[in-house]
Amino acid sequence: MSASKPVTYTARCERVGDWWEVSVPELDEVTQARSLDEVPATVADLVALMTDTDPARVKVRVEADTGPGPGLGRVPWLALTAVGTIAAIAVRVIVRAAARVPAR
Repeated sequence: MSASKPVTYTARCERVGDWWEVSVPELDEVTQARSLDEVPATVADLVALMTDTDPARVKVRVEADTGPGPGLGRVPWLALTAVGTIAAIAVRVIVRAAARVPAR
């Protein structure tokens, strides 16, 4: 039995007071989150509730409107992506190296 493919949804985030208003155009629904870090889990829960999809299968593409300016609101997301990429490369190197070590 193969695992089901992830399903991607868009989370369009706009700051409203102390909260992020999150619209999910694929569902024509809106939810909210206190921080951008909470958005993927919040959207996955919304998708699961509305479509009876396993939240573990939901992939979320976050689009945050940080307003005018240099877009510094995206810096943490870009840094997280870079760190995740570096970690993935490191794991791949370690696994490949371990695969070459003869078993005793």
